[in-house]
Amino acid sequence: MTFLNPLVLLGLVAAAIPLIIHLFNFRRPKRVEFSSLVFLREVQRSTMQRVRIKQWLLLLLRTLAIALLVIGFARPTIRGGLSDWFGSEAPGAVVIIVDDSPSMTVRDAGGARSDQARRVAQAIARTTDSRDEVYIRTTGSIGTADAPGPGGAAAAARLESIVPGASTGTLESAIRGAMRTLQGSSLDRREVYVVTDLQRSILVDTMTAAPTDLSAALPSETTLRLVAIGSGDEANVSVTDVRVVSRIVEFGQPVRIEVDLINHGPTTAVGYAAGLELEGTRVAQVSADLPPGERVTLEFVASPPARGWLSGRVEIEDDAFPADNERHFTLFVPERRRLLLVLGERAETGFLQTALSPELTGDRLGFDVKTIGERALSAARLSDHDVIILHGPVSLSSGEIERLVRFVEEGGGLLWFPALDPILADYQALLTELGAGTVRGVSRGRAETSPLDVVDRIEQDHALFEGLFDRNGGAVERPEISRRLEYEPGPGAELTLMRSAGGSPYLQEIRAGKGMVLLLTSAPEPTWTDLPTRGLFLPLLYRSIFLLSSSGSVEGSRFDVLSSGEVLITRATEAQPLELVSPNGDRVVPPRRGLAAGVLLSLDGLLIQPGTYRVLDDEREVHRMAVNLDAREGLLQRAEDAEATQLLTARIGTPAQVVRFEAGDLDRAQASIAADRRGVEWWNVFLLVALLTLVAEMAVAALWKPEAAA
Repeated sequence: MTFLNPLVLLGLVAAAIPLIIHLFNFRRPKRVEFSSLVFLREVQRSTMQRVRIKQWLLLLLRTLAIALLVIGFARPTIRGGLSDWFGSEAPGAVVIIVDDSPSMTVRDAGGARSDQARRVAQAIARTTDSRDEVYIRTTGSIGTADAPGPGGAAAAARLESIVPGASTGTLESAIRGAMRTLQGSSLDRREVYVVTDLQRSILVDTMTAAPTDLSAALPSETTLRLVAIGSGDEANVSVTDVRVVSRIVEFGQPVRIEVDLINHGPTTAVGYAAGLELEGTRVAQVSADLPPGERVTLEFVASPPARGWLSGRVEIEDDAFPADNERHFTLFVPERRRLLLVLGERAETGFLQTALSPELTGDRLGFDVKTIGERALSAARLSDHDVIILHGPVSLSSGEIERLVRFVEEGGGLLWFPALDPILADYQALLTELGAGTVRGVSRGRAETSPLDVVDRIEQDHALFEGLFDRNGGAVERPEISRRLEYEPGPGAELTLMRSAGGSPYLQEIRAGKGMVLLLTSAPEPTWTDLPTRGLFLPLLYRSIFLLSSSGSVEGSRFDVLSSGEVLITRATEAQPLELVSPNGDRVVPPRRGLAAGVLLSLDGLLIQPGTYRVLDDEREVHRMAVNLDAREGLLQRAEDAEATQLLTARIGTPAQVVRFEAGDLDRAQASIAADRRGVEWWNVFLLVALLTLVAEMAVAALWKPEAAA
């Protein structure tokens, strides 16, 4: 038996009032001795025994009447099989939550878990009737619950359309949604049923802390039951992450890609194969042994087959849960690199101009070079270029320095070669604004071309030199240095990529904001260094340009399915017709807001399926993003009953109970749930018995006169 108004039971304290009055009415008579009254004493003893019986009977009837009245106002309700002997149950608000997460696609002895869940949920719905308010929710429901509908067959029919999706909502968030719904219901009997496979990874919201104030929990008379379906933990291998490791991505050049796999099964997966696709064509495949419960990283090496935005996919072997057997990623290969070559007035430019000429680069490298003189830098529009090459500028005005710094901080690249007789104050002003080190002048050898120093150490693990040197012990070219800009690195974000035997920087990387500066302390001229005559010069120059023009991410944006997020489309305006195209070709115009750097697109509610999404500007592709299943979904392990109830009770504040039904046990499930949820209110019975008790009390008090009979 349960009580719909349990606080009223505090009124049972009032049942002690008749007893207190009775005890205070005891008075001892004063002893007065008479002459022989033995006969009268015997008559008194017999009469008082009958009077005491009447008093105790009246006390019992009065106490019972008060207790029955209090219990009646507390609205007692009987649930279970006993209630079948009495009328129909009281109407109530019932929320049925069906787990529609991707793990429900797993099949076991009872078939697909989603089919099992739907049948059990329909069985629960059939135990309701037209007087009940029935709400249907899924773990992936966004916002509040659906509007209530009638129970019975109508509620069961509403459950027919529920199928697993890409939702990664937790049971906790779904129950909280039910909580908000039931708090607005006017019915006293409230029930929440969650039909789920009890996947451990989606029980609670791990990204949010448990609330300390549980005053908004389900009302105390609400029942919360987790109806567990499915059996066993299925072995599964999942792709959890894909990363483009190479910082330089170029058409036809090798790119390194790392893939993380996790074996969730109990045994080692031997020779497990994974394949890599670019633009729908398989370009690489590797295999490895996957120990149970461990993360294994595989490395792929592939060459982009084209320029522009490319879609990639990693796919592994089929298993019990195919939804996490693939992971999408995107790759951006610049179609053209826009270079601004700024030539100093006294610089020897022959080698550099020849290296960047169309006759040498052709269409293979995709360079668009614009050449200007040192004095034209102040009027040049820097934002139209990806990389600026300063070759021997003697001086830099404050305005030029300010514009160069802003260009780098916003993501541009600067390749800087010194002049023979520079104005060091201007050089130092630019370095200071970049947060870099100090220049102290230009050093030279004794004779015009006599060596001053030699390159002694190269950071071969840096992305700039990837693929340039033989990793198997081949000889590394060591350019000689005849002149050098004496540079001392600062405490900022700097790295010496090439160093002379004397310890001075030869090639320095300086990071500022989103961009980067490469400072070569010897100009590419024979009077400075013999680098231009060596085989290292051209690949080093080209890869420097590739690196500087790739200061941003070489990948597109990455999101989880149904996640909220925003993506910045640079150099766009709010007036441009930007559209988001889903993997199946559906188009939508996302909400947007303008920023100084471009347009920010809101993706809330738009990323509804895994795959590659494209952003088009009047049919011209300007961005591409990869959307994948949340990696937590690959963790198929089921929680134990005690673990699930403890976690959810602690987070929600309402005691949860797990009810398990194995495959093929639907009839018993429906009968058990129907018996458990059916309840009859007995308040009227208790009030009637209380009234009869009061009538009996009045009758005993008025009609039974034991003292008169004596």
